[in-house]
Amino acid sequence: MPDIFIAEPKEKNTAVPEKPYVLEKQERSDGPIPIIQSPMDSNNPVHLFSAFRKNPDGITFRDQEGEETILLFIRHSFITNVRWILAGIFLLILPILISLSLGFFQNPLPSLSNKYYLMIGFFYYLFVATYFYINFITWHFNIALVTDKRIIDINFSNLVYKDIAATKLNLVQDVSFAQIGAIRTFFDYGDVLVQTAGTLDNFTFESAPQPENIVHIIEDLIGKRNEHFV
Repeated sequence: MPDIFIAEPKEKNTAVPEKPYVLEKQERSDGPIPIIQSPMDSNNPVHLFSAFRKNPDGITFRDQEGEETILLFIRHSFITNVRWILAGIFLLILPILISLSLGFFQNPLPSLSNKYYLMIGFFYYLFVATYFYINFITWHFNIALVTDKRIIDINFSNLVYKDIAATKLNLVQDVSFAQIGAIRTFFDYGDVLVQTAGTLDNFTFESAPQPENIVHIIEDLIGKRNEHFV
């Protein structure tokens, strides 16, 4: 999983705390290595549960160019966590429900000393804690960044899968979004598809908050860069 450590931020015009919170992704030779910083005194910081930030403060990453500015910070919509949170809560109370139900029926469990039941309970709740942990960090470390020069997509899954990809804005040909279903429409999240030129892989920001807003921002960036190169 990604390492969490303290690193010095790049020099900027604004003052940055000496010890910001830093998250670094595993180094890869085929893309930039994002370093995400969240100083506590920023006007628009990225918090632990932030899923969407426009013009976030205190955000930098390794390989960031001097004049490059991060415009969007994106995670999956937090509402997508509800399913595994409810499943985890059910797992937490399941032993209590079982013990209550045994009061109405003949106890089918073998006669064991209390220490064995305590050991079984310990390993069971350790499993539940691991379930919560893996699902949370899978959501937390899946990040997309949109700067004024490129798009960066970080995929992280189940502690073992990590992938970092990036493309420059002048290679983006089209951007669109899909928002299918009443739940997605009500909570305003959907999938954003960024189509790139040639044989480059396309980017998909799944379950991104405010997908229409993201599409408009990227389209404006593409238009401005095209005007710049005309």
